[in-house]
Amino acid sequence: MREFAVFWGCTIPARFPFIEKATRVVFDDLGAMVHELAGHTCCPEGTLVKANDEDAFYTAAARNLAIVEKAGLGVVTPCNGCYSTFKEAASHLRAEWRDRDAINERLASEDLRYTGDLEIAHFAEWLADTVGAGALSTRVTRPLWGMRVAVHYGCHLLRPQPAVRWDDPLHPTKVEELVSALGAQVVDYTTKMQCCGGALDRVGEREGSLAFARRKLADVQNEGADALVVVCPSCFQQFDLNQAALQRANEDVHVPVFYLSELVALAMGHEPEELGLGMHRVSVDPFFDRWKARSEEKRRLAEHFDVGLLAKCDACQACKDDCPVCKVDPAFQPNEIIADLLAGRLDGVIAEGQLWKCIECYTCQEMCHSRIGMAGVFRQLKELALERGAGPEAVGAAYAEFLKTGALGKPRESARKKLGLDPLPAGGGDAVARLLSPTVGAADGTEKE
Repeated sequence: MREFAVFWGCTIPARFPFIEKATRVVFDDLGAMVHELAGHTCCPEGTLVKANDEDAFYTAAARNLAIVEKAGLGVVTPCNGCYSTFKEAASHLRAEWRDRDAINERLASEDLRYTGDLEIAHFAEWLADTVGAGALSTRVTRPLWGMRVAVHYGCHLLRPQPAVRWDDPLHPTKVEELVSALGAQVVDYTTKMQCCGGALDRVGEREGSLAFARRKLADVQNEGADALVVVCPSCFQQFDLNQAALQRANEDVHVPVFYLSELVALAMGHEPEELGLGMHRVSVDPFFDRWKARSEEKRRLAEHFDVGLLAKCDACQACKDDCPVCKVDPAFQPNEIIADLLAGRLDGVIAEGQLWKCIECYTCQEMCHSRIGMAGVFRQLKELALERGAGPEAVGAAYAEFLKTGALGKPRESARKKLGLDPLPAGGGDAVARLLSPTVGAADGTEKE
C-alpha cells in the first residue's frame, strides 16, 4: 500500500506534533502518497467510549472507515489505539452483519457506507510489510551503529489476535527487525511484553500508572539500553511524560524515549532540530552523545576490521557453542567477543585477554556457511594486542627466541642418538635472524648502514 489515507487520531496532533512531523518525513522519504481526508473524528477510544455505549463505538469507527472507503483508499495510522479500534470494528462488523446493516442505514444520511473492504494498517506494519526491513536498511545514511535500543510494542498493536493478526501477540519480532535495519542493537528485557499501564491514568489510577512506567523503565535501564522505542502515542506519553514526573520526584530513571518514525528519520539523515526532538519531556541529549561517541568507535574499529562482516557474524550466531574451547572453558565466548567489538569495546577486548584462548583450530571457519569464521578476527586482535604490548609473556618470549634462533626449541641430539637417529643438518636460524633484523635491507639482503 503506497497510496493511502493517514489517520492521525487525537493524541498525536494534540500532544505530540513532533511524532506527526517525523512520520510525515518518513512517508515522504519512502515515496508514500498520503491523503488526509476531511470529516474524521476520534477513532473512538475503546476504554472511554465502548464501555459507555458499544453501538456508539462501532458506529463512529465504521463512519471513520467509510470516509476512507468512499475515497477508494486504505488507511494507515501511527496510533495503536486507533489501529485496535479499526481492527476490532472491522472484525465485529464482518461477523455481525445485522449490526453493520443497522449502522449503514444511519450512515446513508451522510452518503456513506461501510463495507469492510478497505485495508487497515499501523505505521509499523506498513513499514515492515510494505517497505520491508531490507529496503529500509538501504535508505539509511546515518546508521545507529552501536546504539542499544529496547522495543516496546504496546498491547493494541498485537492484540486481540483474532482481530489484529499482524505479528505474534506474545513473541513479536517485526519492530525489532526494523530497529536492526537502522543499524541499532536490539536489547531484550524481562518486561518487554508488559502493558505500558497508561490506561490506568484515564480511570483515575495515577499511582498504578506510574508503577507500570517505573517498572519497565527500570528494566530497560538495567539492561543498559540507550533508548526505548515505542509505536504508540499513548505509550510515548506514559514513558516520556510520566518518566519526567518520576524524575521530578528524584527517582533514578533516565531513559530517552523515541517514537519509531523519529529513529527512522534520524537514521535517514534528518536532524533532531528539524524533527522537534527538543519537545520531548525527557532529554534525548544522552542518546545523541552516545551515538556520536560510538560513531567514532566504529571509525576506529573499521581501521582494523570489516565492520559489515562483523555485524553479519554477530547476527548469525549459527556457530554458537561449536568452539571446542568454550566447551571446556565457558568463560570464553567468541560470539560475545564479536558483539563486544561491535559495541565499541575494542580496547576492553584487548585488555581483558580472553582473545588469546582462540587456538586457531578453524572449526568456526569450516562450519561458517558464509565463509566468515572468527579465527581471522582473533588473529587480527592478537596482532593489535601485541602492538600495544598487551600479549601474554609466553608469546613475547617465544617470539624473541624465534627472532634469535629461527626455532622454538633445540633438538635433543643425545636422546635422538640413543634412538639411532642421525644428527640433524645445521639449521637456518642465523639466516632468519639476519633477514628479520631491522638493520637488513629487504630488497637485496645487504646490511643497512
